Amino acid sequence: MERVHWPVVVDRAREIVAEYDAGVTLRQLRYRAISEQLVPNTPSMYRRLSSRLAQARREGRFPDLVDTLREVHVPRPGPTTPSSWTRRPTGSDSTAPAARM
Repeated sequence: MERVHWPVVVDRAREIVAEYDAGVTLRQLRYRAISEQLVPNTPSMYRRLSSRLAQARREGRFPDLVDTLREVHVPRPGPTTPSSWTRRPTGSDSTAPAARM
């Protein structure tokens, strides 16, 4: 594959995002760019695509993408929360198994 022409890739990625009614993920853009032979299918190119699109977003030249992996869910303590999630074991914890001799 020839050298990647990033202005072309970013412009085409912007067009791809505009084609969808719903949000688009970086992964979707990656596969579309690979299928259109804009970028090679390598892990380093995935990171570079992410970096280039993030830079374009910071500069206001690219729309936001959907990120479905960055949301963190933490259970709230409540009546159905196991006690092991809300308490810290101590050295004298009576529920700890006894040492075998």
